[in-house]
Amino acid sequence: MFSQDKVSSQHKGKRSFHSVLMGVFTSFVLIGFCVNIAGAYSVKPADKYKEIKAIYKSLRQQQKSEDLEKLVEKSRDFVAAHPEYRRVDEVYYLLGNALVQLERVDEGIKVFEALIDKHPNERYVQSCLLELGLAYDKLGAHDKADSAYQQLVNHAKYGGRSQAKRAAQILEQDRAERKGELSKPPGASPAPGMNPREWIGKPALDFQVTDLKGAALSLEKYRGQVVLLDFWATWCPPCIAEIPNIKKTYENYKDQKFQIIGISLDRSKDPLEAYIAKEELGWVHYWDNIGKVSNLYKVQAIPSTFLIDGEGVIRKTNLRGYRLETAVAELVAENLAKPTDTPTKTLEDGSRSQSIPATKILKQETTPEKEASQKPLRTDPSEWIGKPAPDFQVTDLKGEELSLKDYRGQVVLLDFWATWCGPCIAEMPKVKKTYEKHKNQKFQIIGISLDRSEAPLAAYIEKEGLSWVHYWDESRDVRNLYKVWGIPTAFLIDSEGIIQKASLGGFDVESAVAELVEKNLDRPADTPISPVPNASEGAQNVAPNVREIIDAAIAAHGGLEKLQAVKNIVTESHSFEHFPDGDVQDEGRSKAYFYPDKFRSDWDVDGDRGGLIFDGNSLFRLADGAVKPVPAGEVASFLIFFRDSLFREPIWLLPMLSKGDIPVQYAGTEEVKGIPTEVLLVTQPSGKKLKVFISKETHYIVQFSYEIGIGGGVENVVAFFEDFRDVDGVKVAHHRATKNGEYRQILITDIELNAEVDETLFRPGE
Repeated sequence: MFSQDKVSSQHKGKRSFHSVLMGVFTSFVLIGFCVNIAGAYSVKPADKYKEIKAIYKSLRQQQKSEDLEKLVEKSRDFVAAHPEYRRVDEVYYLLGNALVQLERVDEGIKVFEALIDKHPNERYVQSCLLELGLAYDKLGAHDKADSAYQQLVNHAKYGGRSQAKRAAQILEQDRAERKGELSKPPGASPAPGMNPREWIGKPALDFQVTDLKGAALSLEKYRGQVVLLDFWATWCPPCIAEIPNIKKTYENYKDQKFQIIGISLDRSKDPLEAYIAKEELGWVHYWDNIGKVSNLYKVQAIPSTFLIDGEGVIRKTNLRGYRLETAVAELVAENLAKPTDTPTKTLEDGSRSQSIPATKILKQETTPEKEASQKPLRTDPSEWIGKPAPDFQVTDLKGEELSLKDYRGQVVLLDFWATWCGPCIAEMPKVKKTYEKHKNQKFQIIGISLDRSEAPLAAYIEKEGLSWVHYWDESRDVRNLYKVWGIPTAFLIDSEGIIQKASLGGFDVESAVAELVEKNLDRPADTPISPVPNASEGAQNVAPNVREIIDAAIAAHGGLEKLQAVKNIVTESHSFEHFPDGDVQDEGRSKAYFYPDKFRSDWDVDGDRGGLIFDGNSLFRLADGAVKPVPAGEVASFLIFFRDSLFREPIWLLPMLSKGDIPVQYAGTEEVKGIPTEVLLVTQPSGKKLKVFISKETHYIVQFSYEIGIGGGVENVVAFFEDFRDVDGVKVAHHRATKNGEYRQILITDIELNAEVDETLFRPGE
């Protein structure tokens, strides 16, 4: 029988090991190995956790008491069955918060106190301490509330974080005013916001404030100049990482009718002014302590930027890294090229101005139809004909995963529409008739709705019995992917994934579908379906030459000779995790040594030091100054992942692709965060596909997307690369990554190519 101390020690060791694993895999993000390890747990608790998170996400959109009850039931079962799961602290928090929302405040308090007692240093303790104080305030037990707030303020690990600062502010309030109102609880509607891309092409909203120097500041004051509106804060690591790039851009263009207006979301003025003075940030600054400007622009996260032209129209948003200077240079050149006698416009009061103020423009009446059609990048949908249909991965209205590639082998009608669109509704009977006639003949319709809210869409679908697949494109990502600027717009896609018909306003859907379905059914059963058409395979000669894309990317990243000369990489990095409530968690620092077939990582998370070694065949754990092999049965799936991860590093991937012996397929074009890209599908050592997005303009690799399977679960990973640095003639990037919607960032603090590395580092036996 094990003693209690021994069991506790084992649990502690297990949790420590998983912390090390987490750190190492976060460091992989640094050079393209983007993943947050799932842990060596069975798939069962991971699936339960995902189910709980899915309920939570639905509650953020629409609060329903039945869903809160479901969240309580699932969370209670989870914490009882999996008390050592690596994210059990988050489940405790969601459970307690849901109970408070259901007015079961006493029960919620017990849950918060249980987490604080059992896991006093886990991440969600800070949120639970804050919510515990609010819950006691809700009951009028202000002494107990003060104790919870003070415990958070004094917490050794979290006392300097944003939650603790909020607790300190509450302690300064009059007790009589404290009603325990919860901020951003599960089920609460998120603050009103909008996708930054939706501002593009719209007039920038003016504001009148006083800058940090006491001078009057308004956007209208800079009409005729290019303006970068930059929302940031000194406590925001990604913002600080961008400052050198912003400074460089300002210095290059400050005398060319260009200005930056920094809108700071700092909690106090002193650190802001100190930082501006220390870094000599010479542009205009405003401290937005009451959210006047950030609320006007519906800013939900920082850094957030808006690039505004001389006419006061927003042209680009969320520019970072090399894209910022490129965009500013183009717009400044365009603005300087305008003749000085540009015709003025007559305003309503009879006066004349170089451009119409935003306030005047906003008074114009609009309709949903006009708004949907007034979008940038208007292209004729017929230009898509003969090209591969871009894939997308979303969740449909039934909560199921939806991907276009899942329907390969079937004829698909992609229908962009909305319930407020008269022509769309007029076309619906034909669409219904076509679906009923061919739904059992390898035919599917995917409706992409541009409705502004889900309720009228769901009601209409139910009322009319529209039984095909539906997706609410709230973020407009799919619409932007297909460059749809008016509706109805339809794309008819054959079984090979090629767009055969495309039209704004639709086409003769009945006859077009009937013809294509008949051709597809006539295919011999053993006719292979090409996953992705390739120009070399004669796919109507629409795809560019893959070799040319690879060669251009190699040249952009430093050239084949320089890339082939890279034998190893040594990196030092600082990692951060970003949470939906705006909090940023410091994930510690690491130093990692990478060879094309092996690595070592030494990690420090809040003084908890450890690491991993992969010698090309086996995995070893570093803990308490000792090196021990990890049982193969526990990490077998990790080893496959390691090999794929090392393969993915762009510095080594590109030279390997140049040899021509790795399967590569052209997958069309997509826009990634405003960057037009060519997309390649590359086969990794595991056999899984890696989707590589290469900029058409710079030829840099700007994004990877792929799946990983570790510990029995499968995760979808998207890694976005930005801020490319020149290191000995080779381009190396900062990048951001998401895994199933979670957002992490790695900041390179130092990097060396071909550094002197003692190979015994990779041989733990020695």
